[in-house]
Amino acid sequence: MNLNDTYAGNGARMAANKKKRGRAELLVTSNDNYLSAEDAMGEIFARKRARGKEFREMKMADYRDRMGLTFAECEDYDFADKDYRLAIKEGKMKGGFAGEGMSFPIASPEDVRSAWSSVGRSDQNTDKIQKKIIQLARKHNWMNGLPKSVLDRIKKGGSGLP
Repeated sequence: MNLNDTYAGNGARMAANKKKRGRAELLVTSNDNYLSAEDAMGEIFARKRARGKEFREMKMADYRDRMGLTFAECEDYDFADKDYRLAIKEGKMKGGFAGEGMSFPIASPEDVRSAWSSVGRSDQNTDKIQKKIIQLARKHNWMNGLPKSVLDRIKKGGSGLP
C-alpha cells in the first residue's frame, strides 16, 4: 500500500511539497560538507570562544582608553576580584562603591548597569544603594548606564528612584 492511497485529498499538497523539497535539494551541492554532531558542537564552541576572546579584548581596550591603563596592566587586572575593588578604593581608577564595605563597585557605565540590576539581591538598604548609584553615575557622567525608566524620572525632575 502506498501513502498516496491513504492521503485525504487529491494529492496536490503532496506534489507541491515534493516540488518544494526538490528546489531545496538543488541548493545543496556535493561541495557542501555535513558535520557530525561532535564536529558541529566543536565548531559552535570554537565560535563561542572566539566571541568571548573578542569581547575581553574590547573590554580591555575600553578600560585602557578610559583609565589610561596599558594593555599589560589590563591583563594583570582581574576586573572581578579584590584588585579591581582596591584600585577603585585607592583612586587608581575613577569610580566608587554604592554599597557598604566595598560592595557594588562602580568604575564604568557597565558597572552602573550591573549594580542597578543586582540591588534587589542584596540585604542592604535598596533605596540607599540606588541613590548612591545615581550619585556616582552623575558624578562621573555614566548616566547612560542607568535604565531608561530612571533616566525618564530624572528628566521629569524627580530623584530617579522608583
